[in-house]
Amino acid sequence: MLLLTDFVAQMAATSPHLSTTLTVTDLVRFITLASELHQTAGKAIRLTPHKPTVLPFLTTALSPQLPNHLISDLWTLAFPLLNSAPFEPKVAIRTFGLQFKLPERFIRPPVTQCLVCPASRNLHVHTRLNGYLFDTDGVHSVQTVILDCPGCGTPYRPSYYTTAKTRHYYTLAMGRDVEILHVHCHYYITNRLGHMFRVIQMLAHVSHFNLTNWYNEVYVEDSDVPQFDSGQVYTPAMSEAVCLDSLELRDLLAHEDRRGNQVLLPATGTDDLRFDEAIASHLERLDVEGTSFRDHYCSSCVRVKSGGVDPETGEEVYYGIRAVVTNGLTIGHWRCSASTDQLEEIARESGQPRPEGPCTKPLDKIND
Repeated sequence: MLLLTDFVAQMAATSPHLSTTLTVTDLVRFITLASELHQTAGKAIRLTPHKPTVLPFLTTALSPQLPNHLISDLWTLAFPLLNSAPFEPKVAIRTFGLQFKLPERFIRPPVTQCLVCPASRNLHVHTRLNGYLFDTDGVHSVQTVILDCPGCGTPYRPSYYTTAKTRHYYTLAMGRDVEILHVHCHYYITNRLGHMFRVIQMLAHVSHFNLTNWYNEVYVEDSDVPQFDSGQVYTPAMSEAVCLDSLELRDLLAHEDRRGNQVLLPATGTDDLRFDEAIASHLERLDVEGTSFRDHYCSSCVRVKSGGVDPETGEEVYYGIRAVVTNGLTIGHWRCSASTDQLEEIARESGQPRPEGPCTKPLDKIND
């Protein structure tokens, strides 16, 4: 085991210029990256103390403050240490952190001053609540830091604050965390997992029940998910309610972000009814206002035809075959939806060969 004093002495003896220019920061970063590289690719590319083929990569990735030609000296000097230096901090925190009340993440509200009080008092820590974060790489232990206002008592959680029996979700302008969403008391979900769930539903019409079972089978069952204590009443497994509510809440936030509005939900009642009024309001506004995604079509497939004359108005009626795209309510992608029968009719009338199937033309833009 090489002592730090011996390492410094070797450096001074073999490369005096390096010993007077190398910073502690550069040394730590170099050892961290070089040891990881040695562990994953050392045998494959036959790294040796005097065969520094990876130095251009290390120089580019680290941008050290010392002259580039000294990187070779540092590689030769540090090479005997690389085999024993690799260490995974995230694994250590996940494995041993909860023994010392250190979860993998601490999640706080994005604000530090009260948004309700005219005086904008500084918020204080009210309580801490343990929980779990569902992500695409598994379940992670987290601690929620709940703040409150010493004046009006308004509590602030990571995704919303509560006042007048209403949950006020933070807007983007307030600094809302767009990567993590607080769903239920002990549970969070990442935006990328929510997006993955929506894509799976779009491609295969998978139910929330099956999404939940799939996630738990892959990331919870037979996995060593950290427990806060032996008597905790909540589990690291995802529930169907968390899956459903997270996706609905994620969609509501996206809709209101586009409108520049704040999502408001009742703070009382059960979770299965909490979103109903907001969803109904969104659907009503779509009916009244429409969306920017309506009445667009695939220009390669659209055909406008005469439907005759309206007997009541005497005006000619037109109809056409056109693509259908997502209108903000459904899950879909921009693709022509003309059926095989419709395309056969178009081909027959225009003297073109019969199509082999439905049009699968993807649209680069929604109004192509």
